Amino acid sequence: MNQEEISRFICQELPRNHLQRVLESIEVAFNESDRHLKATYQEVPLAGPGPQSHHYMVQEALLGLPEDEGFEVSNQSTRPAGGHYALIRAGSLQVTTSIITMGRTPPIRDAGFRRLLALINKRLERQHPDLFSSSASPLGPSQDSLHALLLPYVAKWSETDHSSPVGMAVAVPYSDPRTGFHLFMDVNQLWQHYDEQGDGLEDIAYPTLRDRMRHAESRDQSEEGGSE
Repeated sequence: MNQEEISRFICQELPRNHLQRVLESIEVAFNESDRHLKATYQEVPLAGPGPQSHHYMVQEALLGLPEDEGFEVSNQSTRPAGGHYALIRAGSLQVTTSIITMGRTPPIRDAGFRRLLALINKRLERQHPDLFSSSASPLGPSQDSLHALLLPYVAKWSETDHSSPVGMAVAVPYSDPRTGFHLFMDVNQLWQHYDEQGDGLEDIAYPTLRDRMRHAESRDQSEEGGSE
């Protein structure tokens, strides 16, 4: 599957100014959560309250973004009940966020790409299990929209500074997110595709992209089955 085509589609559905607002709101949320944690907990290790504080502060910030033409954020409940997350809708694109705790931004271009994705999937499932449940909004190429993940990275909670993301990645999982990703890149790499939007490139129709992505998933499954 052509990752450039998926990147272009994301840029097509989520205009640059909307993505900028999303990223800025996440930065502000990290800073506010970090200040709250430092003011509240002097003895309790931040590995307990820290991830939950950052998660909900980010969701709150995203839910506070103003609605615009072709852009809205809604409050979704996890199933089973008990949690909430913000769902961004922009055209035929849906985006949710999940904060990943690690010491540094993953080496996305490293040769161990597939092993890295497997590790990230394990972290995602532990930290945001509702995304992996059958009752959640489908990830990847669903019938009507593409569901992508925006993944801010926070430093290990043994570190002292959690006031801003270590990095951010954008990911498009397979329909079964345990099996892999169509796209996984640092969000900074996405900006170059916005610069290419005005170069006379035709819009990408979602049904066409969806069918190509599903075909790629089926092909990968067939290849893996044949190698066993």
